[in-house]
Amino acid sequence: MRRIYSLCILPVLMLALFLAAGCGSKEPVQVDMGVVKKALLEKKWFCKQLFQRDVAGDNPLTIQFMPNGTVAGSGGCNEFKGTYTLTEDSLTFGPLTTTKKSCGPAADEQEFTYFSFLARISKFTVDEDELKLYAEGEVEPMLFSTSEGGSFFSW
Repeated sequence: MRRIYSLCILPVLMLALFLAAGCGSKEPVQVDMGVVKKALLEKKWFCKQLFQRDVAGDNPLTIQFMPNGTVAGSGGCNEFKGTYTLTEDSLTFGPLTTTKKSCGPAADEQEFTYFSFLARISKFTVDEDELKLYAEGEVEPMLFSTSEGGSFFSW
């Protein structure tokens, strides 16, 4: 009797597991771009880390996204501006123009790194007062902070 019970319960459990595995939705989560833009736009974001390297110097690396598709900020020495494209699953920058002064070898190297990686950004996350920009080929992001809040989104 025990063997018959085991033989009956095993197929029922297997069927239940099979059916449960098919219940999850494979549909991508819909993103409300209005909420994303509210979390990201018109805030001044301060860069705290460049791919696990702390930002040094007295002049912050900043970035600010505007609703009209433009972006502006500081590399710590020079100001920059340009364009960005934001979609449900990506963030990319168009060509950035900068002023051309020198602030010394260390500041110039950090700024060069910052501008070089902005050109390679492909995705981002926003969580409260934290923005992470991910460059293609890099595991760690550039980490930004602001005192203004937001909601969590990840692409």
